[in-house]
Amino acid sequence: MKIRKHIAAVATVGLALTLAACGGASDDPTTPAAGGETATTAAPEETGSAEETEAAGGDFDPSGMTVGVAMPTQTSERWIADGDAVKAGFEDAGFDVNLVFAADDIPTQQQQIDQLITQGADLLIVAAIDGVALGGQLQAAADAGIPVVSYDRLIRETENITYYVTFDNEEVGVQQATSLLVGLGLLNQDGSDGDAAGPFNIELFAGSLDDNNAHFFWKGAIDTL
Repeated sequence: MKIRKHIAAVATVGLALTLAACGGASDDPTTPAAGGETATTAAPEETGSAEETEAAGGDFDPSGMTVGVAMPTQTSERWIADGDAVKAGFEDAGFDVNLVFAADDIPTQQQQIDQLITQGADLLIVAAIDGVALGGQLQAAADAGIPVVSYDRLIRETENITYYVTFDNEEVGVQQATSLLVGLGLLNQDGSDGDAAGPFNIELFAGSLDDNNAHFFWKGAIDTL
């Protein structure tokens, strides 16, 4: 169990780099900041010392260990790219990878994660379709001693998340709103006031209430507007 947690810690740094690369983000992917950077958060549990974690990532031989990667859908180029990048990164590091896509269907994702656990995954990386629908699967993972990394979308209402990797989602909303203001002519590209005059009628659409990221997108956008 301890070595699995060490692997999860090292893997999370790699995932942050992957997420930053897919989103064109920062030089320091583990520090939450503006500009679409990524953040990694450890769950409140024992994850081992820095020296142990470094050793797990340095001298440890991952041969025969399997990472289960559960992505939400293959209908979005973004998730295909993320899944392929995560798979390639872990395979390059010597892990076996089982990558699955759930076609945006919650029961399918639940079943896929159950299967990854049954098949003996040593680490799970999950980009959830529904942030509150995987409690049973994550409890099963915890019972089996499998660490779980919540990827981009926070899985809520469970204590069985080892790490969480995501963008600065509020800054994403700020950038969305800023693009809108520039498009309307209310702001110039350099941030100075534009010459356009309203009134403007704007229809605002937010993401699903069960998507944790949507709340941060909305806050960043509304505060900017």
